[in-house]
Amino acid sequence: MHDSEPGHSNLSAVYTDTAYDSQKPRSMPPEPEQKDGFLMRTAMGQRITLPAGAHCKEHASMGYLPSDVKGSINIKQYERDNRGGHRMMTWPDVLEWAIFRRSIQYVVGFMAFSGGALSPVFLAIFVSLEMGIYALLYGFLPIFSLWLLLHHINKGEPKLKKDTRFYRRTGMVSLYLGKDQPRQEIPFDEFDPYMSFRSGPTGSSSFVLQLAHRYSKTLIGHPNQFDHIHGVYLAWEELQQFMDVSQPLPDTVYNERFRPFDPVTVEFDRQTNRKPDHWRRFDNRTYLDYCVVASDAAKDYPWGKTREQALAEGWKPSEQRWQEAQQRREQRQENDIA
Repeated sequence: MHDSEPGHSNLSAVYTDTAYDSQKPRSMPPEPEQKDGFLMRTAMGQRITLPAGAHCKEHASMGYLPSDVKGSINIKQYERDNRGGHRMMTWPDVLEWAIFRRSIQYVVGFMAFSGGALSPVFLAIFVSLEMGIYALLYGFLPIFSLWLLLHHINKGEPKLKKDTRFYRRTGMVSLYLGKDQPRQEIPFDEFDPYMSFRSGPTGSSSFVLQLAHRYSKTLIGHPNQFDHIHGVYLAWEELQQFMDVSQPLPDTVYNERFRPFDPVTVEFDRQTNRKPDHWRRFDNRTYLDYCVVASDAAKDYPWGKTREQALAEGWKPSEQRWQEAQQRREQRQENDIA
């Protein structure tokens, strides 16, 4: 049986000896007392000292919408490229052209569908029809055409070169070192998580997840910035769970398509009777409502404690909160009918 087929029982044919398994920690050299230099320590930020593993697991508040991942996938193409949610997680370099081009698309799209679309209507109603037509022809249409062009160019998975790649099946982190240089691979369990604080030009603040290699000055950063500390914690939990072959893939909308191709995840889903389209059955509006519930659960989580400790203290995960909210809505409907 091919290693990408669902239900593969021979784990050694899928995961290599170097794969990260939190249940089987390997012996490593002691950690240096401190990183060299004040600037290096400042760049790393504050060490994250949460219990190892994923405990909150409120990943629903991060990632794709159900409509973004509906339909079939070309699993053979993903396997050939050694990509896919069951094999690799990627942290792109935000300055790489393929990523920068997508950022431009989002900005242009916002301009086109907010001010660009409303301005001709506003001018036509409150100024003159001629001004509305002028704004439509020389304002909205050029911006909208640029958005359509970028939307067409950016279709499909971006071809990245400078990204950081996390390989679940080998437990290795692949780093881009420079043009014409081979990528460097370092075991995942040699990285320690740090959180740094960033201030924007307008006075806004955000938090960034960074990984520092324990035995060198290598420092890699998550591509996203988070408004709240719990966002950093969730991103670190998601990465740990993805790399840990003793655990199923993180339960996200994006990963749902790839769950049948990861043996550990297949067994977990079989034991828990998880539906293959658990997330994709949601429409976008309902899913966004669920994301709010998941975000509230993450905010309320007593970070620094295990999931068992949190549940014992009365913390409620999003599944329970959602079910209770559904029951309250049904009760209100029954009362209204009565």
